[in-house]
Amino acid sequence: MDNQLPNFPVPSQNYIAPNLSPMQMPGGAKIPRFNLNKKWILMTLVILALIILPAIAYFYGQKQGQTVKTALLAQTMNSVNITPSAPTATPTPIPPTPTLAPIATESGTLHLATPAATFKTYANTKYAYSIQFPADWYSSEFTQKTGAAFALSSTSISSGANDIKINAIAKIDTANLSFADYVKVAGINEFKYTKLASIKPIATTSGLVGYETTWTTQTANTTSTSLPITYFEIPSDKTATIEVFLNKEADLSTYEQMLLTFEISK
Repeated sequence: MDNQLPNFPVPSQNYIAPNLSPMQMPGGAKIPRFNLNKKWILMTLVILALIILPAIAYFYGQKQGQTVKTALLAQTMNSVNITPSAPTATPTPIPPTPTLAPIATESGTLHLATPAATFKTYANTKYAYSIQFPADWYSSEFTQKTGAAFALSSTSISSGANDIKINAIAKIDTANLSFADYVKVAGINEFKYTKLASIKPIATTSGLVGYETTWTTQTANTTSTSLPITYFEIPSDKTATIEVFLNKEADLSTYEQMLLTFEISK
């Protein structure tokens, strides 16, 4: 056919690459090759390990040490008793006990405390009794020798003051009453009081038992209560009693001191 190319035989040959020689640098110098020495690499790695590993160990040890310290601190705090102690109360001053505060016994009898002041003694020879009174008071015996009046020495004796007095008084309408029963009506019979207001037994230092009483007076418009009258029995004379009167309320403490010292002579 006219349009076909001529088929020319092509000889079959193996291609042989040309023998390339290394490119030469100008001037005849060769390109340097990077040659690493294994010995130096190993030494470098060892040095790095000697630097890095201790640093890691140090920081790890610091962290562990802090953890241990925190745990020990927490344990110590838990073991400490942090409960606040109760505040110590300021002791409240205790007022001195009155010298003459009555002391109740199992029998109900009241015992008076021992007087602390210096006392003088009034002795009655007619009824064989005695009672003590403060050294700065005076005593004035009655004409009938049945008893005496007592008052502060600063009060004129001529004024007849009898802040406290003791007297032997005959019983009225005894009707064979016991001493304890007579006392309950004595104020009504002897002094015309309306009724008994209070009564309490007391015991003196010598062991005598008496009865301290108060009495009510009642009128149409008012009711009043007397100051104490204390009764003591006379063992040798059942027809009379020894009676101690308080005539001035301010002297109640002295009155109770004097009651303590009352004594019947043997």
